[in-house]
Amino acid sequence: MTAQRNWRSGDLWILGVLAAAACSAFWPAWIDIYLQAARRTDNGYIFLVPFVAAYLAWLRRSRIRFVPRRPSLSAVPIVLTAVALAWWGEQTDTRVAVHLGAIVALAACAVAMAGLEIVRQFFPAFLALLFLIPVPAEVRKWLAEPLQSLAVGVTQEVLDVLGIATERAGNSIQIAGRSIFVGEACDGMRMVFALALTFFAFVFSVPLRLHARIALLAASPLIAIVCNVVRLVPTALAYAYASAEDAERFHDIAGWLMLPLAIAMLFGLIRFMRWLDLPVFTWRFLQA
Repeated sequence: MTAQRNWRSGDLWILGVLAAAACSAFWPAWIDIYLQAARRTDNGYIFLVPFVAAYLAWLRRSRIRFVPRRPSLSAVPIVLTAVALAWWGEQTDTRVAVHLGAIVALAACAVAMAGLEIVRQFFPAFLALLFLIPVPAEVRKWLAEPLQSLAVGVTQEVLDVLGIATERAGNSIQIAGRSIFVGEACDGMRMVFALALTFFAFVFSVPLRLHARIALLAASPLIAIVCNVVRLVPTALAYAYASAEDAERFHDIAGWLMLPLAIAMLFGLIRFMRWLDLPVFTWRFLQA
């Protein structure tokens, strides 16, 4: 039976050394993740993932008393799985498997120090690390096509309701004599994964009951669509009546404003569930 004891500062140094060794062993994968995050603007959210994971772990810091320092051989099959994923990914040119292998190897360091209990107690933090994996181009294309069609259709319908004359040609809308490629410019692909990370961080940072978390996660795609719709019309008008530079600047600002809007809508959905007197939190608020 392995010895158990409380964590000490020296244990954190050992964990750091193990993590550094794991990153070194899978260094090409980590470099590839960094380059994809740095070179594509829609992958920029990847730089936020370590902070989100650390934040979720910090919120659960009191659970460390349930996770004694206990060296575990459970890390061995996890490391072997990471190596197998990386090898298979290299052989088949499946970058997702290579990246997943690097993340699994990093998680194995914590398991080696404290066993699988640390994963159970800090599961959301470990799960957040999966957002480090850049989404393959095939998945982006699969998502982009319906989003582009939705963006064009909704924009035209709303503009027609507002009395603004428009003509649609494929993924473009003509307003005031200007052709605006709403499908490519405003399909939401630049922010869809950043929104997904935001939804995940919010849902697992609030003490919600399981069914409430599931409901919020299920509603997240609809909330993302609504947020994108809110910015579509003013962005299209900016491209139609403002200069190209001002329109592009407005497009970028409006995209980032989707994040606080999404959080506000999540809060609104929670308030609505509480208004229905549904059990939402793991504890009830005291009301005067």
